[in-house]
Amino acid sequence: MTSNFIVHCPRCGAKNRIPKARWGQKAVCGKCGSPLAPKGAFPEGAISVTDRSFKEEVTDFPGPVTLEFYSPTCGYSRKLAPIMEEFVGRYAGRVKFARIDITTNRAIPSQYQITGTPTLIFFSSGRLVNRVNGFVPRNEIESRLNYLAG
Repeated sequence: MTSNFIVHCPRCGAKNRIPKARWGQKAVCGKCGSPLAPKGAFPEGAISVTDRSFKEEVTDFPGPVTLEFYSPTCGYSRKLAPIMEEFVGRYAGRVKFARIDITTNRAIPSQYQITGTPTLIFFSSGRLVNRVNGFVPRNEIESRLNYLAG
């Protein structure tokens, strides 16, 4: 898990990094001093999701989430990993990124009818809004992320 969260300031739009250890304490924007609300904070990097944590991390999250279904033995999943890491950095604070290993988690992949890896599912306020099956070109993923991030 990551050690920081990123929260956008509602007043000036600046990205603010909040250490996980200080989560829940009152925070203010480092640029303008406005109070920051913890609701909708984005983890600094991609998080690992399990069948148990899925609801809390994905469908209960108030903002956009990209969930990658992968298998550690899948060549295409390994090929997609550095591309997704690039997107994690580029969309930090605007899109939450999560990954779920289908070899150790069976309920959620079954619920979303995952038949192969990699599969990306895009959520907005807990609702599925888009899906990509298989390895696709970078620009196709990026266009969906741009739509999701607004």
